[in-house]
Amino acid sequence: MSKLLKGKPVADDILQRTKNLVASLSAVPQVALVRVGVDPAAKGYQRSAANVLQQAGLKTVPVVFDSQITFSEFESQVTQLNEDQQIDAILLLEPLPESLPLDAVQDLLDPCKDIDGVTRANLGSTLSPRSGDLVPLTAAAVLELLNFYEFNLLGVEVVLIGDSLTVGRPLANLLLAQNATLTVCDKYTKQLFEHTVQAQLVITAVGQPNLLTADMVNKDAVVVDVGTNYDEAGKLVGDVDFAQVSQKVQAITPVPGGVGAITTALLAYRAARIASQGK
Repeated sequence: MSKLLKGKPVADDILQRTKNLVASLSAVPQVALVRVGVDPAAKGYQRSAANVLQQAGLKTVPVVFDSQITFSEFESQVTQLNEDQQIDAILLLEPLPESLPLDAVQDLLDPCKDIDGVTRANLGSTLSPRSGDLVPLTAAAVLELLNFYEFNLLGVEVVLIGDSLTVGRPLANLLLAQNATLTVCDKYTKQLFEHTVQAQLVITAVGQPNLLTADMVNKDAVVVDVGTNYDEAGKLVGDVDFAQVSQKVQAITPVPGGVGAITTALLAYRAARIASQGK
């Protein structure tokens, strides 16, 4: 059985740092949780995010709009949040109704309050990342995981499967900034195994169950599974055939309990850090 790279110890470390930072501030940081409509997934994420943020000592401010809100009305409301000096950070909950195109809505956010890292300004910062940048959240969580488990990326052969704007592309830039030797593939790459079988680190972020199988990796590989899928039984699974791959590789992240466990803790830390810069 491989070493399990669990996300909880990483998240616990981040939350402790967050609590220490919040305790040093003169005012409690406030995070606006922006939701449109009553989608169950958005409501669920709102509950879980609020729970973690509050545990870390932050205050959450629910901001809920009717699903019939127009783009101009929504823009006006977000502008008010951007300008509200009591609100330190903003988290935009998905999904959104069709009347609010995600790419347009994301750029309404003040990049300095965008703790999810979804604006183009924060996406672009991955080209030349600096400490404290609000780079896309999941990509940042992968780096937090690797750093916590002392995985040195210098010169490492990395295969990243997935090139999405929210995870794959920003993560590719962050890996290159750590001097990794990087190959980027996706689920359409022909002869994918020819790339993965040579890699020291394989990261999957596609959204396709069992994409990575045991015959596609070597015994010394480390596998980080960022995929989020549900099987026929409704069970949360990643992109990796965990049962088989975990019997072969050196180390692997579980799903659930891997990278996903880190993201909400990182939201809390980012909000506290933003607040610390202004208070």
